[in-house]
Amino acid sequence: MGTADVSIAATALAIALVAFVTALGQLLQQYFATADGYRRCQRSVMGEWASRTRLRWRWREFRFETLYSTPEIFMTSSGRDRSGQVLIEGATNSRALTLAPYPDPPASPHGIRNINETVCWVTFLHQLHMLGARNGISDTLGISLPALCFQERSWDFQLPDVVRPLAVCTVSDIAIMARRLGMRWKDFRPYDGSLKAEGHFQVMTSTNVRSLGILLQYSYTGNEDWRPAFRSGLIRGFTKQKEERYIPTTGADLLGFGYISGNAGIHIPRFTIGTQDEIVTSLSLLDETGQSAIYLRKVLQENPGFHLPTGDLVAMTMQMVRLRGRSHVQVPAPSENMHGFSTSPNGRQAFRLCLERCVSEGSYKLGPQTVAVLLACKHLAETWKDWEAERVDSAEVLDIPDRLVPNYLDAVHDQFDNLSQWVINQKGPIYRNVLGAHIRHAIVRIGRDPNLLKWLTLPDSEADVEAYFAVWPTILADVSYDNDEYDEQALFDIWVVMLFRACCWGACHFFVPGERVPSEYYGSQLPVYIG
Repeated sequence: MGTADVSIAATALAIALVAFVTALGQLLQQYFATADGYRRCQRSVMGEWASRTRLRWRWREFRFETLYSTPEIFMTSSGRDRSGQVLIEGATNSRALTLAPYPDPPASPHGIRNINETVCWVTFLHQLHMLGARNGISDTLGISLPALCFQERSWDFQLPDVVRPLAVCTVSDIAIMARRLGMRWKDFRPYDGSLKAEGHFQVMTSTNVRSLGILLQYSYTGNEDWRPAFRSGLIRGFTKQKEERYIPTTGADLLGFGYISGNAGIHIPRFTIGTQDEIVTSLSLLDETGQSAIYLRKVLQENPGFHLPTGDLVAMTMQMVRLRGRSHVQVPAPSENMHGFSTSPNGRQAFRLCLERCVSEGSYKLGPQTVAVLLACKHLAETWKDWEAERVDSAEVLDIPDRLVPNYLDAVHDQFDNLSQWVINQKGPIYRNVLGAHIRHAIVRIGRDPNLLKWLTLPDSEADVEAYFAVWPTILADVSYDNDEYDEQALFDIWVVMLFRACCWGACHFFVPGERVPSEYYGSQLPVYIG
């Protein structure tokens, strides 16, 4: 065979190989094209979550099926509530396990710009990790944190109207997470498909997708550089707003729904105070005579804009929701008007002074526990400056601290726990009876105050304490009627302990006003999808 023939044969072979490779490529492309949705589950869309995208060959259909993983995000305790769950804590290991972006990748000094075009739940996960890093690791008993589980899904079941992989959450948990991130709910009507929250450079809105339900869109418009300046009030337009750091516990989350978790040890059930009707209903529960509810309903009929001060009511009925060893003190305000002497350093000072006067003048019959409470008040006032404060104008708006010294909070917590155990040792529902009488005559002030609206416009903690002590004879007569086994000294001890416990609770918790979520949505498993 000549040289020319060899060249022609080689050329023909090359052309044949090219044609074969081209045909093979076209054939493979046709097969891979059967993997519907595969391009929408890549790194450019899902970030690191794309590493869990895979193809499965289905022989009977002679095609590829796209399998991808998305997170199911939920609130949980630090224990293992679900198999395979991973806590969203903000640490490097937690980010790696949840496939979340790191806060300071080399390509992005702010750790957020490089994920702007991914599905928005990747950004949402990043901000939950930033929240976890600010709150600290999950080494404290009772802490509640966001977590996720991996859910593998098939694109075969994706709806035509949905073009990106979706994370899933529930109405109850998304309400808590948004609040912890610093957003406020401007609209919360899940059954109408309308949800909207905003705050701290974050926006969350919803659309209703046919055959799916609520689809949330989350966006973060800032970067992490704003936080130090924001805390110091240097950002123009935000000088009156501070970053919120809520106590990361279930009891604090309940307050955002208007729920008061109660206290089983002293016979206080869970109740709600988020709306006017709920307050009336709860008063019927706490004051079993029904007088408080009837009187408040009458007041509301005459003055629909009146809001009963509920700060003392909450402090007298709740367990501690703060975490020992932690500095967090903020909780969502469960009602519109959270005024009360227990929420103010001035009120705690006024309580000590009134108690000192009672002891020195012998105004009422005092028991040993009253003297112990007075000694505890003096000790806290002398040891910790945060317990009491200088007199200030009652109309002055005080800044809500985001943190206090843990040692101080633990010292107050110890006093609260010791007195709680003392109350439990009394046996029977005597605390509940004293509480009911106090609600009737001191908080609702049945028949004593014709102008209750002044509480709304001119809160005065010191005047409240003075009024509480002035009305004690009426409370005593009311409680003594049905409790012959307790003498005047014992009842006064219980009443003083109730007020001091309220002071301790108020010293460890500060209410942050804002929009509440309707109580019926707490624990709701209605799914919401995040795109």
